[in-house]
Order: sequence, then structure tokens, then C-alpha cells
Amino acid sequence: MKIYIIATEASGDYLGSHLIKELKKKKIFSIEGIGGELMKIEGMSSWVPIEKFNTIGLFEVLIRIPKFYKILKKVETFIKNNPPDILITIDSPSFSYRLVKKIQNLRKRVKMIHYVAPTVWAWKKYRAKIFANLYDQLFVLFKFEKKYFDEYGLKTSWIGHQIFFDKAKVKKKNIICFLPGSREIEIMKNLSKMKKILSDITSEYSNFKFYILGFDHHKQMINQIIQNPQVKIITNFNLKQKIMMQSSLALASSGSVTLELSKYQTPMVVVYDTNYLTRILIKLFVKVKFCSLINIFFNKEIVPELIFENFTYTNVMREFKKLLDDKKLRNKQIKYLSIFSKKMLNNRNPSELLVEKIIKK
Repeated sequence: MKIYIIATEASGDYLGSHLIKELKKKKIFSIEGIGGELMKIEGMSSWVPIEKFNTIGLFEVLIRIPKFYKILKKVETFIKNNPPDILITIDSPSFSYRLVKKIQNLRKRVKMIHYVAPTVWAWKKYRAKIFANLYDQLFVLFKFEKKYFDEYGLKTSWIGHQIFFDKAKVKKKNIICFLPGSREIEIMKNLSKMKKILSDITSEYSNFKFYILGFDHHKQMINQIIQNPQVKIITNFNLKQKIMMQSSLALASSGSVTLELSKYQTPMVVVYDTNYLTRILIKLFVKVKFCSLINIFFNKEIVPELIFENFTYTNVMREFKKLLDDKKLRNKQIKYLSIFSKKMLNNRNPSELLVEKIIKK
């Protein structure tokens, strides 16, 4: 059996690596596709370096259309010439559905599966119907997502989130970590604002250690922007997990890292910014009040969110000091993080559940 897995983001690389582990337990070793370092560790070489998918926001996508079309065409051609038994696309809905749309003529011989639902509950609800027409099966991370796709007859299973499956023994230290994102443009924008915050917070809280958690291919860029000898840049996956677990506080760009911090019960402040055009469109069309899943889940601000024009030095420092100096406030956030984490699992390994449902042996 031949399986292709397409993961174009760091969060998808993480999920893909766990899928490969489970597939190998089923004696399936013919696995190809697109992925990052974690999938590479599991033995899969990537057709395209994951760094090529290095964009965020509508404006950034528009100016890179030729590049994306070239990659899309390359992957489409390869799959048509070498069809697998199963194709699994992970997250990255804009790239994933465009790819699958171009290879619909293979539907009779290739089972097409998507893992991680597009956020139709936040915006672009019409994508639920598109995915129902293009895919054979969908696996969602969050229980409430299933109903949006059941409506259109897509076979949909809630399997829970892999991040929360591996239990962690939490032991906090005087550590503050900064997570500026996974894409180059996002990191540059966030670090330009975080630079002064880092400079002042390292002076004011000299009894703490400070880390920026990133990726190897961004390390040089981060060093050039920050230029702060008191801040260590960590790119090793296991070490990053350890630091997130030990941290007393985090400043995190909105994304899947906020789920990892939730798992480790690490109090956080969430930030997000993008270019002016994308900002306007988000304000016009996004239907949810919050960007962090924990806040969406509880429908109130559990984790402070500093979005767009509110992502300022003054606001971040205010929220940081409140969480560092007010034990009661910290414990309140930790309590909600713990409740949220327990609600994210389906009692079994999500990757094992997914593989069981697609491999009949």
C-alpha cells in the first residue's frame, strides 16, 4: 500500500509525524509527500521543502501566487503520474483543496482524506460544502466541528487533538518563553514588536531565563533582529517542548502553540498582527470574537489577546506584569487551561484512531 501525506505547515508536520509512526506499526512503509523535520525523522523525505510554504494572510498569498501555482502544478503532476492508494492532506485548506480539486479524476482509485477541518465556524462557511464534494473522509480535532460537515454528507470523525494525548509532568521554573510564529513574515512582524519587550523584561526580571522558540531555518534571522545575549534561541523540538512545560509565562503568536502551552498549563498572552489589507478583511468577515481556541471554547477571554493595533509594547508589558505579579490571576488561567486540555481528547491516541479508520486490516 502506498500513502501520500501532504503537510505544509509546522503544526501539520507534527500531526503527520505521528501518523507515520502509526502507519509503520501497520507495516506500511511506502509513505511519501510533503513535510518538515518531524516527518523526516520518521523516514519521509519531502518532495518540496516545507519552508517554501512560508506565508500568512491574504496579501502575502496574492503576491506569491506564481510560486504557489508552480508548487501546486509540480505536486499535481507527480500524483497523477504516480497515484497512491490513499492521499492524506493535513490542514492548510487553501493549498489542500486546490490540489485535491485538480486530481478528482483519480477518485475511483485513490481514497482522499483530509485531517484538520478548515475553520468554517469562524469564516468561509461555504468551504464545508467544497470539502464534502472533494474528499471521501474528514478527521476533525474538535468535537463541535463535526456538525458543520455532517450537514453536507461528508463522512466526518472526531478523533481529538494529538497535542493533548501525551501526558506531561508539569514542573515550573523561572522561565519566560517567546513564540513568534512559524512563518518568516509572521516572525519578522512579531519580533519587531517583541524586541523592546524582550530588552526591558530581561532587565526587570533578571531572576528569569528567557528563550525564543523557533525553527532552524529562521535562527539566523531571529538573531539578527533580536541581538540580545540574554535570550537563547531554541530550535530542537524536544527541548522546545521541555521549555514550554517549564515556563512560568509565554508570549505566543496565535496558532497551534497556544494549544501546546495549554497542555503544559503555561499562562500566556496571545498576540497577532498582519498587514493592513488582511486586517480589514478579518475584521469584516471573521465571525468569532476571539482568535485563541481556549477563548472560543469558553466564549470569554481566559487568555489575554492583543490583536492588531492592540499588540503594543505598553499592552504586552501590562499583561505580563499582571500575570507575573498576581498569583491569583495566574492560577485562574491555569485552572481553565487544565479544564480545556481534558476536553480536547477522545480517550485514545488520535493518530491510532485515524489509521484504524482508513486501514482495514
